[in-house]
Amino acid sequence: MGGGEESAATEVRRHKSREKIVMRDIDQEVVDLCKKHLTANHEAFHNKKLNSVINDAKAELEQRQEKFDIIVGDLVDPVEGGPCYQLYTQSFYENTVKPKLDDTGIFVTQAGPAGFSRTKKFFHPFITQSNKFSNVSLHLATS
Repeated sequence: MGGGEESAATEVRRHKSREKIVMRDIDQEVVDLCKKHLTANHEAFHNKKLNSVINDAKAELEQRQEKFDIIVGDLVDPVEGGPCYQLYTQSFYENTVKPKLDDTGIFVTQAGPAGFSRTKKFFHPFITQSNKFSNVSLHLATS
């Protein structure tokens, strides 16, 4: 979900066992811009395993019949009222994501930058997911 710049797809592609990568992004313009100018991910854009879908992530997941072994949320920050806010809700995790995961499937999402001034925004997805999944862990990466 999200990831129009194909960074998540680039990482997933490194795992040779992945037979198919489905990338959903709502913004064709972002995808086209990144495809043209983001040379670091050039291979991901042209990988035969990649199926790029331009559509709302929630709608696309709801419409798909298949189940996934991994779903990655490479979304903008969970700002209330923002474009991706609905993708950080308990309802979305329970009614949309969870039913689309196979029996051993995992869901991974980033939650924006961490820090003292962003604590609520950073922990919101963690707390929300903890209510819907049996195994939720929090990882913090800093540079």
